[in-house]
Amino acid sequence: MVLVGRSGRTYSIDVHAPDAANTQLCFNSSGAAASTSQNTYRAVEDCIINDISIAASPTATGCVLTSNGNVIAGGSLRWANQIVTTVNRKPLAIPVRRGDFIGGLQFA
Repeated sequence: MVLVGRSGRTYSIDVHAPDAANTQLCFNSSGAAASTSQNTYRAVEDCIINDISIAASPTATGCVLTSNGNVIAGGSLRWANQIVTTVNRKPLAIPVRRGDFIGGLQFA
């Protein structure tokens, strides 16, 4: 996941998407995310989620991004559209406020 802060700084956050529907995404800002990573990432400044890419599509067909436990408007993503090798993947523009906890729940 790539976020661009109001300051212009870019944050690259590793996301683990378990291979099952109805599971939470896991986030790690300092290394590879795994099933044991935290299920939220806290934004350190006002940001825009610019991109989320996935190496291979899991069993789930997509996810809903949340902020502080609430669904983010425009935060419903289809994994097929976010595959790393998709050359025409559209940039996202999902706003997140400083201090918000970003999460995600996969759907079938």
